[in-house]
Amino acid sequence: MAGVGSSAFYDAEAGELPEVSGTPIDANEGVVSSVMRASAHPVAAFFHVAFKIAAVVAYLMLGWFVQDFVIQFVVTVTLLAFDFWTVKNVTGRLMVGLRWWSDVNEDGSTTWRFETLADANATHASGTQDATAASSAQINSMDARVFWWSLYITPIVWVLLGIVCVLKFHISWLIVVCVAIILSGANLVGYFYCDKEAQKRLQKAVGESFLNAALNRFMPSWSS
Repeated sequence: MAGVGSSAFYDAEAGELPEVSGTPIDANEGVVSSVMRASAHPVAAFFHVAFKIAAVVAYLMLGWFVQDFVIQFVVTVTLLAFDFWTVKNVTGRLMVGLRWWSDVNEDGSTTWRFETLADANATHASGTQDATAASSAQINSMDARVFWWSLYITPIVWVLLGIVCVLKFHISWLIVVCVAIILSGANLVGYFYCDKEAQKRLQKAVGESFLNAALNRFMPSWSS
């Protein structure tokens, strides 16, 4: 079930880390084919990276073919929007089992909420045993690397392009760069908090498991 602080990196009921799976990369293959072969969700991994690259390429090279700035702006921002939606709603769930969103309260404050694939499955499960089984999905190591590396690199690329715009006084294109930084930065912040909350919940779960083990060990001696 959705809630603040949910984590995709461990079983919330059992306090255990999920198994990380992955296929070794063959040095004789190309980089792209090796990544696709090792990925558990190659289509998601492709679009996770493709929209980012397409937006940067459109920003840098579309002017060579189209002179109308409005068309360039619309195409680039559309690709940025596709990337934002894909990362937020699709690839985050499939590749690392995370999803984030924010709710605006009546007083104007914002509440960040995080959901895992295990949480979503557990809402349809009956009983603790079914909920635990529903949350035992694997995280593919290649998917995780592709997801996180591209998520961190993308805002850096756009910040560098923004610096170039400032130095060249390209104010119009700076607007596009600002949109890119906002959208990519929003996903970065959202998933950063997901990862941060995952670590907190993991520490808490480990502590509770030790406490429960100790209580189960000493309670029989107390009762006797």
